Amino acid sequence: MGSGNGWIRVGSVADVPAGESRAVKISEGRSVALFNVDGRIHATDNQCPHMGFPLTRGVVKDGVLTCDWHGRSFDLEGGGCFNYECDDLETFAVDIRGDELWVQAGDATYRRRDQHLQLLWEGLLSGDSWTISKATALLLSGGVSEHDIVQLILRHLGRHVASEQDAGGGGNIVSLLVSGLEVGRRYDGEDRLMALSLAGRAASGRASERLEVITLPPPVSWEQIDGWVRMFSRNMQDFRIERCLHTACENGQEEHIFKLLFECAVAPYFLGFARNVANLGDLARVVDTFGWGEASELVCNLAAKMVGRGRDEPERFHRDAVRLLTDLAPDLESHDYTGNTRTDYDENALVDALLSVDVERSFGAVAQALKDGVAVERLITTFVLLAADRMARTPVNVDAGWGSLSTEYNLAASLRHVHAYGGPAAAAKGLFHAAWQIFDNRWINIPARALDEPLPEHTSDAPDAASASERIVQSIRSLDIHGVGDQVVGYLNSGFDGSELLKEIGRAILWDDTNMELLPTLRVTFNEWEGASGGSGHPSRYQLLVGLARYATDVRLNKNSMASINTAMRFSEGRTTVEVFDE
Repeated sequence: MGSGNGWIRVGSVADVPAGESRAVKISEGRSVALFNVDGRIHATDNQCPHMGFPLTRGVVKDGVLTCDWHGRSFDLEGGGCFNYECDDLETFAVDIRGDELWVQAGDATYRRRDQHLQLLWEGLLSGDSWTISKATALLLSGGVSEHDIVQLILRHLGRHVASEQDAGGGGNIVSLLVSGLEVGRRYDGEDRLMALSLAGRAASGRASERLEVITLPPPVSWEQIDGWVRMFSRNMQDFRIERCLHTACENGQEEHIFKLLFECAVAPYFLGFARNVANLGDLARVVDTFGWGEASELVCNLAAKMVGRGRDEPERFHRDAVRLLTDLAPDLESHDYTGNTRTDYDENALVDALLSVDVERSFGAVAQALKDGVAVERLITTFVLLAADRMARTPVNVDAGWGSLSTEYNLAASLRHVHAYGGPAAAAKGLFHAAWQIFDNRWINIPARALDEPLPEHTSDAPDAASASERIVQSIRSLDIHGVGDQVVGYLNSGFDGSELLKEIGRAILWDDTNMELLPTLRVTFNEWEGASGGSGHPSRYQLLVGLARYATDVRLNKNSMASINTAMRFSEGRTTVEVFDE
């Protein structure tokens, strides 16, 4: 029992003989370690701050307590840790009242925000997934906002990308960061921690010092910066672009930057660089969430690497496509897109052209649809649903082409960002990049199908939505690639909630070792199912979920090695590993 000020009676002096230790549970999930060293009683948290091993199983020598699992050592008096990637140990005052032993455990108020942010920083630098997960769990359980946690991750990422990553690697990291954040907000508890930890793990790595980028001396107008960036992009001079973008930020011209970047990214000579467009959209989302003050180093450096990246001499078909888009570009740039409002058009004719394995016919059909006044957003939806349909029907007996197909899908969806930030002309050019991606994937032998062709009409024989959903998740876990697609269609034909099914599929993805491979596609599917593609009433909208389910099933490793997230959650509650394993 207690007597105020957090004092708790934990037993008698005789309970802790000289040279021995004892653990006393003081609340749910929390225990205190008592050590009798030369007749003096010391009290610490029993949970090792490294990985939660009970410290009563450790060794005390010369005032230093050493954990018996990984050898982390602590000052028994003050709790300071002598190792990296390990928090300081919490110690408690001890009072002996007669033969009773009392410990001042204090209240449960969280006071270690700065220490745990430092712990997260150490984990990010080393890339240690356990330290990242543990620090994130501790911060979340302490009431630290996700925004503050990600700000730290973003600050590290800016320097990591600037000093250690090229355009491709840095872009993939940003995609995983944004995907982890957006997917994580749809979940709670361990599922949310998993998504946030994945974002942290993706952003981790060395962050070296680099020369400071200096603002160009004034006067420098935006028109000059605009012209320079376009010229340096054509000439593949990324380091010069970075200084231009940095100057624009310093001059308060940030509002123009992403329009310029997207216009550069959809230039004809960037055909085949599909991830450029998608990753620029992710950078724009980062700025929307955290502002230029937090994101400027990351955006200026990585965007410069993207739009100034090197390009090899294209092969024949690629060269033809670049020439075609170059010829079309003036009309696309001068077109008045306010008149592009049609949503009802011959979608099958466009799809047939896109799948014709004739790049001139493909590009011509896209150009004609724009000329006929079809809304750019409606055309984007066609490309998204076509990519989803191809994922839903790709043969899997040899090489399903998941990497290429998911690139098609994510690129098509990212054109919505191009439209929002770069304008309709840039998005219209982006459609040709998506068309090229389909042509470039012509090696994947997927039978043609009209998008308005009805899907099978069978329904699920499960008694309710929860049972039907569980069957689908079980098919994913058991790698039943040939059955899972039909099960998803049957579920949706039964009138069950697709959003709930998507959430369950997402959970299965998060907890598999292939989660980083699938995370961007999961994020896109959430957005499209809830947005234009899923809400359009289109006959092929179910393929959004079918394609994702098949992808998740066919690439699943099923190793179940993500127990560290569960452990991190229990760790943040104060439990030792022995208690967790006993459960």
